Amino acid sequence: MQITIDAASIELMPVIQNMARFYAYDLSKSCGFYELFDWSFPKNGLYEALDLSKYWLPNCYPFIIRVDDELAGFALVDKHGSTSTVDWNMGEFFIVGKFQGKGIGRQVAISLFNKFPGKWEIMQMPPNLPAIQFWKSVIADYTKNNFSEKIISVKEPQPHDNIILTFNTVE
Repeated sequence: MQITIDAASIELMPVIQNMARFYAYDLSKSCGFYELFDWSFPKNGLYEALDLSKYWLPNCYPFIIRVDDELAGFALVDKHGSTSTVDWNMGEFFIVGKFQGKGIGRQVAISLFNKFPGKWEIMQMPPNLPAIQFWKSVIADYTKNNFSEKIISVKEPQPHDNIILTFNTVE
């Protein structure tokens, strides 16, 4: 399998926004009963996703992921961490179900960590156990267990706790 990670031009924003519907569906599996958000299955049968257009503003880096030229997901990196000491934040990260569990997400994450050296932060909602397990595994391997974990309250889209993993890609 050939994995490509390409910067997503503004023309690809609708494609990523469409894939985000599947991202929301995937999140509903682990967060569907998280009482802070409404994960009800939409009456029209189409999950909505947060507006991701902010990732095409300055200091944001949207990427589209392909496997053998087939759409396989997206990664949205920005410089908006929970503190001013964070260089990079993984805003959103999604691998299409067909390609999950095959090491593709791990390879993409490591490629992005290497592309953007500095202090990273990755957040997950507490009920999103698959994401928590994925990120802890990837970051632990990448940093040889040199990362920190804490829980903080974030304000958007409404106040809630998030698990934050912080690490450096340069020593």
